[in-house]
Amino acid sequence: MTAIDARIVRDTLEADAIDDVAGAACIALAPVLARARLRPGARVAVTAGSRGIARIDAILRGACDAVRETGAVPFLVAAMGSHGGGTSAGQRAMLAHLGVSERTTGAAIESEMDVVELGTTGAHGVAVACDARAARADAIVVVARVKPHTDFTGTIESGLLKMIAIGLGKAIGAARYHAAFARWGYEPIIREVAGFVMERAPIVAGLAIVEDNRGGTHTLEAFAPDALVAGEERLLRHARELMPKLPFPELDLLIVDRMGKNYSGTGMDTNVTGRAVDGRSQKVPEPVIDQLYVRELSAESDGNATGIGLADFCSRRLADAIDWDASYLNALTAAHPAAVRLPVVCEHDRDAIRHALNAAGVPDAAHARVVRVRDTLHVDTFVASGAALATMKGGTRYVVGEPNEGLTLAGDDLVPYPGGVLA
Repeated sequence: MTAIDARIVRDTLEADAIDDVAGAACIALAPVLARARLRPGARVAVTAGSRGIARIDAILRGACDAVRETGAVPFLVAAMGSHGGGTSAGQRAMLAHLGVSERTTGAAIESEMDVVELGTTGAHGVAVACDARAARADAIVVVARVKPHTDFTGTIESGLLKMIAIGLGKAIGAARYHAAFARWGYEPIIREVAGFVMERAPIVAGLAIVEDNRGGTHTLEAFAPDALVAGEERLLRHARELMPKLPFPELDLLIVDRMGKNYSGTGMDTNVTGRAVDGRSQKVPEPVIDQLYVRELSAESDGNATGIGLADFCSRRLADAIDWDASYLNALTAAHPAAVRLPVVCEHDRDAIRHALNAAGVPDAAHARVVRVRDTLHVDTFVASGAALATMKGGTRYVVGEPNEGLTLAGDDLVPYPGGVLA
């Protein structure tokens, strides 16, 4: 393969990040919990999800501290639908991968899969389930990141309402709601189910997290139940403004070093790659990616390779790391079987890049529009070929650095992802 000249690019969008996230979470929740008038010794369930939220262990510790300051007793519930193979042990292991433990948060973790049936919604007749331990607690504090969803676009996407519906719904609820999504759409069902849960389960507060374009914690804001929906709608608009982007109209090849559930529900965020969950249509208008090659499955994903179907090529080491039972369970629960279709498996990077550029109709790699990212959660820096840079958009937001070896092969594989030096 002809060497591809490349440079490292940095996103210069600056957004203030919170340093002491534990303290900020505690401060944000304190006034909301004060209004809830929790009795001393009350058991309060705090939701712990499976997404790779920055410093989630510290944020959850701060949330638990706020509960403790009221005299109540917090405990964490694994709230992640069917993730972790849909088992209590798998969900506990996923939390451990994310650094969430009794030691780091100061609260016990309960990750059983049994639910309480809350009833059936009126509008669409959806049977609603809730984590049994959360439903039987004296109060529930919902903690979730607000961000654009990978499957749909609306005024409510991924955030507190989704955590209330799918996270607390465990595997059985997630399966029901995704089936309803397929019939009536995501946003109507998420709103309907979450509203139903809030009327019947003891939810007293929601703590919303918004991250910046570098994966840092930008916002921690708490809401009482009656302010939760409007608050999430507002924060989603802000999160969309901060979201990392690839500033290109089209690319011949996107190389993603790592995919996994800790980066996105679809392993690779569709809002970054542009590809929808079927791997064929567009989630967002740009970028249009001709070929996509993914190299690794994160250890934190515990073998769950949901989203691998969005790629055209993957490495042998990634394919060998897949737990197909966990991947199939997650994708079928979400009613997205295309998300776990196995792409062409390549023994090494050299073959993957050669085949991908051939499929893209690029005879000379030196003229290929190629970008390489660590993963789709961290796109504050990326490596781009000269041909890609010639088409880059975004004005002064992106700074192009010095020549970089990020698209260079050392033997049959790419050199390690570079830090890069900016000009």
